[in-house]
Amino acid sequence: MESRQKPYSEGLSRSLNNRHIQFLALGGVIGVGLFYGVSQAIQVAGPGVIIAYILAGAVAAIVMRALGELTVERPVAGSFSRYAHDMFGPRMGFVTGGMWWFFWVATVMSELAAIGKLIQFWFPAFPIWVPGLISLVLFTVSNLLVVKMFGELEFVFAVLKVFAIMSFMIFGALMILTGAFNHGQAVGLTNLSSHHGFLPYGWLGVVQAVSLVIQAYSGIETLAVEAGESGDPRASMPKAFQSITFRVSFFYIGSIFIMLCAYPWTHLIHVNGSPYVLLFKQIGIPAAATVVNIIIILAGLSSCNTGVYGGSRILFSMSRDQMMPNAVDQLNKNQVPYIAVIMTAAAISIGTIITYLSPDEVYIWITSASAFASIFTWVVILVLELTFRRKISKSGQELRYPMPFWPILPFIGLGMLVLAFAAIVYSPLTRISVFSGVIWLVLLLVYYQIAIAPKKEMAERSAEEERVDL
Repeated sequence: MESRQKPYSEGLSRSLNNRHIQFLALGGVIGVGLFYGVSQAIQVAGPGVIIAYILAGAVAAIVMRALGELTVERPVAGSFSRYAHDMFGPRMGFVTGGMWWFFWVATVMSELAAIGKLIQFWFPAFPIWVPGLISLVLFTVSNLLVVKMFGELEFVFAVLKVFAIMSFMIFGALMILTGAFNHGQAVGLTNLSSHHGFLPYGWLGVVQAVSLVIQAYSGIETLAVEAGESGDPRASMPKAFQSITFRVSFFYIGSIFIMLCAYPWTHLIHVNGSPYVLLFKQIGIPAAATVVNIIIILAGLSSCNTGVYGGSRILFSMSRDQMMPNAVDQLNKNQVPYIAVIMTAAAISIGTIITYLSPDEVYIWITSASAFASIFTWVVILVLELTFRRKISKSGQELRYPMPFWPILPFIGLGMLVLAFAAIVYSPLTRISVFSGVIWLVLLLVYYQIAIAPKKEMAERSAEEERVDL
């Protein structure tokens, strides 16, 4: 029996440069959640939510450094799914890829639902599911085009988001330090400690906030998946890994810190819409609400664009591992895995139906559903790095991009992820994620046992028979 397995990046267009790679990852992380969902985290922790963002940022940094070590050594399209297959067997490779695909499907569903709600800012009677469906169609088409064109589109989206966040941080810092836009009265840091103190709900509030905030950093690992279409991954990837975690943490922690200093947290949780609109209104920008609303929609569109990309590439890699139907790894004339793109978009479209049936609760439901898959993926990445590094240490091989302070940092990261998992189980806001994630995990294992394991066993027997005949 001849294997149809192919090299994992064979045929893909290696046309993404360092600029595309970094902004694709940046665009995937900075979505609607930063602008639209931050009020919920502030509500459960008060100003102490900044601690949750710092802790989650530290975990993200450790995970990305571990993934950087693996990616620079072996830059393939399937990334951690492929590594799990090689180190722990096909079942683990399949489950890892399937969980990460589920994460992006759920994430894009929630972003599309949020876009529909945001469109109602201008057209209150407009059906919430229609904008999401239109956006999904547009991004399915963009993902089927030349990869470099897709990269340019995401670059533009990401630049607009970064410009908006930087503007917010600059104007906010001026208001806090100089009293600009606030009748000459510098706000300072008083809002961090007033209104029931820095930790109004104690450390328990911070723990609950972690269950929400950990999702904000999820998706940053898309950077490694892009290695399969990078022009020179061993040169571009170390630079990308070094800068992307810092940039994301800076934007998240910096903008949240300025927001909490500029306004009492008790005021922020009652804002109808995004807390970011407050500052733009206060500095006198005409039609501030409209401007911010457009920026938030662009943030959602950018995250959706990256999500369709990431989900399709993981399916492509799984097909090359003979764990998906043969057609899934087929490429179109633009060297894009078009069947994988269409399958990912079709799964995301289920969110449109959910949005139609339950428009009010859909954003929180689907956003929560992605948390378990995200933590699962990060745990696998750290375990993979520990396993890989032990093998390399025994062989005496030198790494191109070794993680510092090994193995202390990976173990710290694993410990923090265990605490984050406990937080999502404890918090009623994210507990649904555990149920949905476990159900999906069981479905993946059952599917593997029924549909994939017999084929793997047959292929192994055939290979063994051929060796015996020789």
